[in-house]
Amino acid sequence: MSDKTAQLPYTRVLSLEEYEQISFGLIPRQMEDKWFIFLEDDWLYLHRSWTGTCVYKVQLQQKEDKYILTNALVNRDPEQYRETDIDYDAAILNFLVENFLLGKRVPFPLPSNLPKDTPKGAYQHHISGSGYPEIEFKKKK
Repeated sequence: MSDKTAQLPYTRVLSLEEYEQISFGLIPRQMEDKWFIFLEDDWLYLHRSWTGTCVYKVQLQQKEDKYILTNALVNRDPEQYRETDIDYDAAILNFLVENFLLGKRVPFPLPSNLPKDTPKGAYQHHISGSGYPEIEFKKKK
């Protein structure tokens, strides 16, 4: 990951079973798979599969019989990653963890500044490579 990072407002508590599930990561198997995710030394790394760019990095800390996802970082090198909305990055990170690693069906968050004429499904596929339900993302005030 680039040295240019920002802290994300993201935490999540995992059960031991969820930690084990996350530890398997995600290996891209076809062109539509946009993410390569792995756990190493209790850090979860989320890379774009085509470019290899590390976009997110999250630390896992064990607390008794739980694990806490904390210290979430996002790449802020504009030559590697162009998103700048911290809240939207936290929503995307949450989507990736919940859907790709934990097998849930959390709707895909759309950015608040997405032009109205942009096909939402195409945008979602560009970011996630998935066909999950879409939702409008509400910016925090």
